Amino acid sequence: DQPNYLFLLRPRRFGKSLFLAMLETYYSVDYADRFEELFGELYIGKHATKVHNKYLVLRFNFSIVSSNPDEMEQSFKTYCSSTITRFVKKYEYLLGNEIWSELSIFNDSPGLMLDALARYISDNNCPHIYLLIDEYDNFTNTLLATYGTERYRKTTHGEGFIREFFNVIKAATTGPDAAIDRLFITGVSPVTMDDVTSGFNIGTNISMKPEFNSIIGFSTEEVRQMISYYKSEGALPE
Repeated sequence: DQPNYLFLLRPRRFGKSLFLAMLETYYSVDYADRFEELFGELYIGKHATKVHNKYLVLRFNFSIVSSNPDEMEQSFKTYCSSTITRFVKKYEYLLGNEIWSELSIFNDSPGLMLDALARYISDNNCPHIYLLIDEYDNFTNTLLATYGTERYRKTTHGEGFIREFFNVIKAATTGPDAAIDRLFITGVSPVTMDDVTSGFNIGTNISMKPEFNSIIGFSTEEVRQMISYYKSEGALPE
């Protein structure tokens, strides 16, 4: 019932990456023949949506990007370009060999690669993309905490390479034949979201919506059990 482009913020170790793995398995065409095995006994298997296993899933994990400001931009570009290349290899049987000629001239620019990929998918009536971004703010949070606001702002504002990448994502969601049909982004803080995505006004932050309180992490009862345990062991004397 939610919009198609979502942000979910939670602390570290709450299971965000595992949740994205579940989304990938549910929505990717690669797992269509395993749907009953993986989800058949669960509610989402017995009440399957019409779009399960209908997407090409492109998944990024930005925790891999270096937070060293002298290496960050190149690390970001290298990681994103290799991820897009792996995506194309994975789905080449659906995209066709012609996709390689479209991407070959953009190897050093993940933004241009993603733009070319999106245009190719739109023009050739390929299955649409479900884009997953895990730990979207991992390296920018480290940059801000370690090196201060000046370097952080240089990376996330104006013509910064991260902002440019998100602008390409937004462009790929517009139009009747938009290549990116759904988007789910996780992170731990809204700071980078506000800075990088000020022009990215298509996203909906569901982090504070009560109906998603238990989407990942701990329930109220689980927190009570943990606190009671640690208190009984003397770890919470107050």
